[in-house]
Amino acid sequence: MDGVNQEQADKDEEIENLESLNRVLIVKAQTSNNELQEARKELINGFQGLSSARSLIGIKRLGELNVKPFRNACQQRFSSGEVEIKSVELSSLWQNHINDPQWHPFKFANIDGKLLETIDDGDARVKELKDVWGDEVYKAVTTALLELNDCNPSGRYAVQELWNFKENRKASLKEGIRYILNQLKIHKRRK
Repeated sequence: MDGVNQEQADKDEEIENLESLNRVLIVKAQTSNNELQEARKELINGFQGLSSARSLIGIKRLGELNVKPFRNACQQRFSSGEVEIKSVELSSLWQNHINDPQWHPFKFANIDGKLLETIDDGDARVKELKDVWGDEVYKAVTTALLELNDCNPSGRYAVQELWNFKENRKASLKEGIRYILNQLKIHKRRK
């Protein structure tokens, strides 16, 4: 009986040590994650004003509408004098809809065995948008909605993100740093 009690005490001590180690590792992981997030924010701030139209890596405002499809749709419907005003009005209206936390045109769908949130094409606004303004405007709005839902579902406002424009995805911290270092080398050679 003493042997069993000793064995139980040893197991309890081992469990306690493992729990303590687990807490330490969680704190270290959280600290490292916070440092990475701060570094990412600094990199994004550093990219402000540096990105050009030809940049492979830059800043994208996720959840913000691309106004070009609105301009194209308005060119088909309005006179050349009205196109700019109407496209700005239309894109502003839809940006307001996108930013409205009361509007939630999403549904859950099973895609490749995973339950994912997608755009609900049965939503009245979404349906009207597609019917009245066409696929290009519909795609611009749904892209902005999905971006917001992915990166900032509770706030429903555009978020700046480090972006790989070549591959049309979020850029890693490593890619951003590598890009800046390459730009510095090019700039140094020019001087």
